[in-house]
Amino acid sequence: MSENESSFITALSANEPMLLAWLRQGIDAHAIIALTDPAGVIRHVNDRLCEISGYAKEELIGQTHRLLKSGYHDAAFFEKMWGTLIAGEIWQGTICNRAKDGRHYWVETTILPLLGLAGRPLGYLALRTDVTRLIDTERELALKTQEMQLLFDHSPIGLSWREIGPDGKPGFNHVNRRFCELIGLSIEDASNLANVERVTHPDDWAKQMTLTRELYQGKNNTFVMEKRYLHPGGRVIWGVLTVVVVRGKDGRVTHHFAMLEDITARHEAEEEMRRTESRWRTYIQTASEILYALTPEGRIKFVSQAWTTKLGHSVDEVIGMAFRDFVHPEDVVRWDEFLRNTLATGGDGQGIEYRIRHLDGRWIWHASTGSAYIDRDKRRAYFGVGRDVSVRRQAQHELRAALARLEEMARIIDRSPSVVVLWRSEAGSWPVEFVSASVRQFGYNPDDLTGRRISFRDMTHPEDRERVGAEVDAHAAAGHQEYNQEYRIQCADGSVRWVDDHTIVRLDENGRVTHHEGLIMDITERKAAADRARIAQERELELARDVQQHLLPSSFPELGGIEVEVLSQPSQQLGGDYYDVLTVDERHHGFVIADVSGKGAPAALMMAACRASLRLCAPGELSPAAVLHRVNRALQPDMPRGMYITLFYGILNLDTLALRFCRAGHEAGLVLRGAGGPPQLLGDGGMALGMAPPDLFEATLDEGRVVLAPGDLLALYTDGINEACNASGDEFGRDRLVDSLRRHQKEPLAEILRRVDRYLRQFCTLAPRHDDRALLLVRPK
Repeated sequence: MSENESSFITALSANEPMLLAWLRQGIDAHAIIALTDPAGVIRHVNDRLCEISGYAKEELIGQTHRLLKSGYHDAAFFEKMWGTLIAGEIWQGTICNRAKDGRHYWVETTILPLLGLAGRPLGYLALRTDVTRLIDTERELALKTQEMQLLFDHSPIGLSWREIGPDGKPGFNHVNRRFCELIGLSIEDASNLANVERVTHPDDWAKQMTLTRELYQGKNNTFVMEKRYLHPGGRVIWGVLTVVVVRGKDGRVTHHFAMLEDITARHEAEEEMRRTESRWRTYIQTASEILYALTPEGRIKFVSQAWTTKLGHSVDEVIGMAFRDFVHPEDVVRWDEFLRNTLATGGDGQGIEYRIRHLDGRWIWHASTGSAYIDRDKRRAYFGVGRDVSVRRQAQHELRAALARLEEMARIIDRSPSVVVLWRSEAGSWPVEFVSASVRQFGYNPDDLTGRRISFRDMTHPEDRERVGAEVDAHAAAGHQEYNQEYRIQCADGSVRWVDDHTIVRLDENGRVTHHEGLIMDITERKAAADRARIAQERELELARDVQQHLLPSSFPELGGIEVEVLSQPSQQLGGDYYDVLTVDERHHGFVIADVSGKGAPAALMMAACRASLRLCAPGELSPAAVLHRVNRALQPDMPRGMYITLFYGILNLDTLALRFCRAGHEAGLVLRGAGGPPQLLGDGGMALGMAPPDLFEATLDEGRVVLAPGDLLALYTDGINEACNASGDEFGRDRLVDSLRRHQKEPLAEILRRVDRYLRQFCTLAPRHDDRALLLVRPK
């Protein structure tokens, strides 16, 4: 220790009371101080604690620090703090407190146990420093960092950046997702500049490197260029690349930033504009409509040659004149308002009709539409198209004359065998507002209906009312403007007539259905003839259908602990769907579901051939793949062109409940576990039967295995189930099928099938059915 240091220490020691006073004064001025007794009750505070907390000393003395508790920290935080203090150790940490006005403030805290001679705390001295601004700054910095990362990751333009080392070598190339989408590389590949060079057009890369060298030589700090990227698949992506560098104090580049914006659409649009420019120029010169542009003041700045052809004035003569000077005085106010509105709103597609003066003094009716655009002077100007509507106006006059003959037309309608009826869209009653006199052919007077003594619903046969009402509601829900229905009319004398009703739907200005306008024709004789023809055809097909039904199992073998049920609905009398349960051996049974492409007799014949082959090949063979190999060899040589059979075949071990299965191009089987959970798809693949020769078929056919448990539900189905469509073209889908099965999984299989059939019929209301439906359910007890 030096002599000066020794003298300083000696002087301080001699003035120890003053030293302690100085230390207390310095700490009191710097720190927030509180002194508590062993129970944590505050016995002394300094002015700084009062200032930051907002409490007066009298409000703090005698209270515990719970008065300042913010609720930010959990109980474990304070338990750990008190554990340290009770052990006689100093505790340090950062605490969030609450001031009297409710605001939160942060303090960096040191709590010192004041230990007595016995080693037990006589009290606690807390020294705190206000770090609220520091905490707020750190939080704001973290938030800004997160925002910047989100902006980088989700920016609508491509972004990349890299640091440049002191040796001038680039570091890791950071890229965002949009950058990778634009250049067609993954994030990993795009991080390597060599890969970016590989997908860049060679000419553009050379230019980019030249501009980059100028940046690093200090000539510039940024550059912008258009460049091309060769996207996978051969497509060329155009982008605007903006590069900016950041330099250190020594002028050396420390960071390299790049922004990439996709301008492919703009380039394609410019190319299309160049291709169509010639056609547009030709159209302007030869168009029969008058094309014209007006200044914001309404003066003509451009007009096509058609002005001279239609109105007689030369183009040079009218340029610079006010357009309103050519408009009929009675139409000028409407024209001025139309031009102002169009310039203000940009144009709403509504046109205007007005009279315009010909060179010879005649007034010609014109219709004009237009929109606003920004001209070269950055002002809102008008571009319009005018056409001569004199002929249409004359036609409208003639139409009014024709409408005068409407009563004669109504009489013609009344004499027609067809019935015209207008009824209001009112649930349940269908009140008639107009009906032609020809309704008398059914025994009713027009006044019976328009006078509300009977409604149109009352005329409809009781057995058809519910169906007709449901179809009307379904057509309205689907937004159909026209539709046809066939139903029966119950005549006043009790007889029944079949009618064809072509209905047109009337809507109000809000798109709501208000009325239905029907044209009703008596088709009773036509229906009778069609019924006779149908009965004759059904008689011929009935025998063929019976033969086919005999090929499908009427009942399933008793499998002990296995339940089996099926839903089968051919779309025609002869279908192409096939299902079966085959005995492989005493303890193994096979489950088959198949769908022959096509419908009618050809599909039924191929189904019969498939059934025969399966029943021949299945016994004794425990491998479903081996069975299908043999079946394909038998069917493929004779399969008609364009026809094939999709098939799912599974062999169930009755002892272990293990199912080995193959899927030859068919819909994946579903397993719904009795214990719950997502459905399991039996989706191992393969080609359809008859589609490929044996070598290719056998190479692509996979065999899978799944073990069932009691209560599990195995569902095998044809595409007529999941691809069933409603009137809007939406498919029933696998998800709806799974939901239907899951809802009733614990019920008897027959009830499950009844529910699924009901859901399908409700979903497909109004939609014609073109495909067979088959659903085979298997469930171990």
